[in-house]
Amino acid sequence: MPHITIADKPCGYGKSTEINRSFKKSEKYVAVVPYLSEVDRFIKGARTGSDFILTQPICNGGSKSDHCEKLIRAGKSIACTHALFYRLGTLATQSTGVARCTEFDSDGKPTIEVDHLLSGYNLIIDEVVNPFEVDQTVRKVDFDTAYLGLGMAKEEPDGRIVPTEMWDELYRKGNKTFDRSLYDKAKSGALYRISEKLFVLAIPKELLLKPKSVTIYTYLSEGSVLLQYLQKLQKEHPGSFTLDVQRLDKEVEAAWREDVANALTVLPIPELKNQKWTHCAQLKTIKTHSQCSSIGHKLRKFKARELYGVDPKTVMLTCARRLWHDAETGQKPKAGRLSRHTRMFGRALKEEVYNKDTEVFDAMWTTDGVSFVPNTTRGTNAHIGCTTAVYLYDQNPNPQLLTFLGMKRDSNEAQRFSDAYALTELVQWLFRSAIRVGGLNGTGRAYTPRHRVTLYMPSQRMRNLLLNWLLSGEVNSGQVCAKGHRQNELLSRLEGRQVAAAA
Repeated sequence: MPHITIADKPCGYGKSTEINRSFKKSEKYVAVVPYLSEVDRFIKGARTGSDFILTQPICNGGSKSDHCEKLIRAGKSIACTHALFYRLGTLATQSTGVARCTEFDSDGKPTIEVDHLLSGYNLIIDEVVNPFEVDQTVRKVDFDTAYLGLGMAKEEPDGRIVPTEMWDELYRKGNKTFDRSLYDKAKSGALYRISEKLFVLAIPKELLLKPKSVTIYTYLSEGSVLLQYLQKLQKEHPGSFTLDVQRLDKEVEAAWREDVANALTVLPIPELKNQKWTHCAQLKTIKTHSQCSSIGHKLRKFKARELYGVDPKTVMLTCARRLWHDAETGQKPKAGRLSRHTRMFGRALKEEVYNKDTEVFDAMWTTDGVSFVPNTTRGTNAHIGCTTAVYLYDQNPNPQLLTFLGMKRDSNEAQRFSDAYALTELVQWLFRSAIRVGGLNGTGRAYTPRHRVTLYMPSQRMRNLLLNWLLSGEVNSGQVCAKGHRQNELLSRLEGRQVAAAA
């Protein structure tokens, strides 16, 4: 029976160090990290921490996914990014041809299990990006006609899309008429249809259930879609796997939160207090030229008052991406309909970045304005120089996600999860900044003072969630309530009312 462990530990608390020291030479591993830049760090960390060799799939006369399959079939341990999730999920369903008897029932009838390519592997996942998103591979009409209509796939009662033997055979023959990436998503148990839309899970179902063990490193898992999904799977398939959530001792985590709170200042943006900041509201109410100009003017006033003399490269900001960027990722940056009114976007510049796949320096686009950091950013240290953060969001999970998880949208359960989700997303984003540098940690490193950060948020709900959590560890979007002299003093520092005393 597969065993899934969620290691729920604070950001910057030594999760990577723990992983690097955990590799055993008698075992096989698949280590998955969010970004390509982190793969090298993991490979080096495994070598120094455990004297263990991880191999990275590369593009060498073929695709990374094909090389990944060759490495797995050869029994090698690998390190890769989330981009290979679906290929790994497909490999998890493929038989090795080895069958074994696991037990006999009372009548002497054997239970036979067939090993799959990942059966002997330990899967390690460091953070999860975009746990659930709309799939735009094919249009609905094309999917209904070409995939369901021709018998390439079938739809299960829970909305899961499952390939038929016909699609399996075409995939094995290398047929490219039907999208191969869509097949990987469906075969790995990640493709669903909800309310006539196709959705994909970041971590395929088969990839969670087939390996020898699965360990997922994250923080504030109670607000993660993944934990909710795993609990849903346990209810639907009792006995199919065990689930264990490992958290820090309450006193230890409380000390860590206080350490964070002492280095953080959380301030409102009064000019924007009446603006709604949910994703949908941003796209609907910051749309016309006059609307964008009005909000942009208010952000210029905020910049002149709060960010005067501040180096833009030490400022990270997030909002709905379409408002800030009017170009696709990787293309020459172009200010979006809101950012062009803020004087915070800057000019487009090119930087030379080393590409280890091609072994040459590539010219990558950036700007000399503030750093736009998407609200879903995870597992990267690229922004630890940012000491100012601007969070233009009021987070809520996709309503169709709540439907998928079996929650009624207006229920108390959905409201509690929405608040937990919002807090998790905010804390993960905030810890891309300088706040992750220094402070209490579980790595054994000597203590150094945590770097100070000022966070600006116009959403009262998001401020309440963060402040209540820092003070009590509880998820509460209601009025901030400090208990006792120590918490009142801490709240005063957090809200910038005792800056001098904190210094």
